[in-house]
Amino acid sequence: MYFFLVSFLLLGAGLKYIDDAFDEKIFNKKLAMVLAPFLGVLWAYTMIIDQFSATILLAILLGVFVRGKIDNYAHLTGLVVIMLIIIFAGVNLLFLPLLFIATAAFLDEMGNDVIDKNRDYFDDNNFLHKITLYFFDQRWLTKITVLYVVLIGLFPLYFFLAILLFDGAYLTVRLYTKSRQQMKKTACA
Repeated sequence: MYFFLVSFLLLGAGLKYIDDAFDEKIFNKKLAMVLAPFLGVLWAYTMIIDQFSATILLAILLGVFVRGKIDNYAHLTGLVVIMLIIIFAGVNLLFLPLLFIATAAFLDEMGNDVIDKNRDYFDDNNFLHKITLYFFDQRWLTKITVLYVVLIGLFPLYFFLAILLFDGAYLTVRLYTKSRQQMKKTACA
């Protein structure tokens, strides 16, 4: 159990580090390129050793891949490493939960894109707008979907905690990125 919690935490943080190295140009791209294959190995290993973990992690991969979010060389490198390892080693998956969670991950990515592109049109004083922004900004649909499969007894409870740690680490790195951007703006002003 503890391995999965730590693994999901590292994968979430590493994924966002790579995102922000390329998209926000906050972190070192060369380090992101070095980190990507190692994260790919950890991702694949975490999938190989457990069918629940494999189902969640492949669902996340499918959601971001179909949405076109694998958009830099580091992510592509990590994806190739993951695919090569799981093709040769094989993974056990739960197909219905995989489809269910992958659909949620895809819809979360779509919702996140919509709010990112239309953030100026949302009214901060409107409760429904605030909830919509928070829901898709934090990608809650995937978390709720994992919670659902836990509650109906398909997955162990600690995988809900694992997905919370994955997203929490991802969001923590994003928060750090935003604080560094703000510090740069303040220093330039």
